[in-house]
Amino acid sequence: MKKIFTLVFIALTAFVYAQSINIQNMNNALRNKDYAKGKVAADEAAVHESTKSSAKMFMYRGNVYKAIYSDTSKAIRDLDVEAEEKALESYINCLKNDNSKVYIDNVNSDNVKSNMIASASATKRKARIYISNKEYDKALYCFDLLEQALPFDSDQSLKRQNVTKEILVFEKFEMYKSAGNKDKIKEFANKLIDMNYKDVKIYTDMVKISLNDKDTTAALSYIEKGKVMFEENMNLISTEIDIYMARKKTDVLKDKLKAAIEVAPDNEILHLVLANLYGKTGKFEDAEKEYLKSLELKPDYEPANYNLGALYYGQAKDWNDKLNALGLKDPKTKEYESKSNEFFKKSVGYFESSYEITKDANTKKILRQITLRLGDTEKAEKYK
Repeated sequence: MKKIFTLVFIALTAFVYAQSINIQNMNNALRNKDYAKGKVAADEAAVHESTKSSAKMFMYRGNVYKAIYSDTSKAIRDLDVEAEEKALESYINCLKNDNSKVYIDNVNSDNVKSNMIASASATKRKARIYISNKEYDKALYCFDLLEQALPFDSDQSLKRQNVTKEILVFEKFEMYKSAGNKDKIKEFANKLIDMNYKDVKIYTDMVKISLNDKDTTAALSYIEKGKVMFEENMNLISTEIDIYMARKKTDVLKDKLKAAIEVAPDNEILHLVLANLYGKTGKFEDAEKEYLKSLELKPDYEPANYNLGALYYGQAKDWNDKLNALGLKDPKTKEYESKSNEFFKKSVGYFESSYEITKDANTKKILRQITLRLGDTEKAEKYK
């Protein structure tokens, strides 16, 4: 019995020793730059019971895979196309299994932490490649590895490379957008919103997705949340305006615009949109005031110039229609004619400012009609 026990003990000792030899083989392979041999030893040691929890083994395994992905030779890099991820995974496991705190406490010991940071950077780049190749599962694994590395980032080196838990959630959000996975897009957008992650794309993207799904309620919800952080963002504001205009909720829209102008009083676009709304609801004086304010802020703002010209032109036509409806000897004839000409004259300058920028054929036609009506034949020739 003693002899059998001795033989078993010797066999086990030899097998464990053989596996420990793989750690030494990795070290030798690194010195000799025989990375193919080092990879074989690294993979065997990583799965064997006697070494699979060894911090030292994982340190050497990380070094083997880091050497492979860092090599200038394509033949060496092709030894393992996932070398970046395996290097990072190995360094993480080294630190996780470092019960004696050989590698955690001593930042210079075998450079495990600095090598982990370098491999994290390489893995982050690898994730980008996977996304461009539509290999989303592999990209997700890279992001998960980066998240696992964060607890060991004691000097915030990863943070300086823009690797944080919040940024990784945003990266996954972007990845799922590329993949077109709507459920995951929504899930990660909501995670980012809960984190108060400051990037307006979260809100503008979700608004666009919601509108494509014809879910205006969801779109408005994302707009409201986005405006809490980005109150002056014109993309959010203008989309909200479009939604309310489509719903014909002009009173609500008017209040929204006024609130937006209180936040951004020097935004010529907001004044223009409010002016358009007043014009559509027949409030001439209010519309005129807002167009003029828009042009006060930006005199060469073409839409405001054209729309104010159109507002005056519309008033001129209204007075002209009233004039045409009068009898031949009606005492109001001169008054109505004067009013009509007054607004035609007002419209000319604004239409001209618009035409100088757009060279629009219809604007040119209107200018010729007005100038002929006012008897300015010289200017009318200009717009012939």
